[in-house]
Amino acid sequence: MRVRTVLELGAAVRERREHLGWSQQSLADAAGVTREWVVRFEGGKATVRLDRVFDVLTVLGLGVELATRTGGGEP
Repeated sequence: MRVRTVLELGAAVRERREHLGWSQQSLADAAGVTREWVVRFEGGKATVRLDRVFDVLTVLGLGVELATRTGGGEP
């Protein structure tokens, strides 16, 4: 799955969480965050802490892969 925005990342996390049958509270407990944080993240809040994002991804068995886009990298 290609994710390009915080909103898409939140939706992907919600989809995976629901696929696993987890509640937002279950995910929060497993990742060491609050349920309110999960709600904001799944809703696309752009100011979530990156370390917590990785904690949630890890708990859900998800990862991040970076890809170079054509024409990118120019200052």
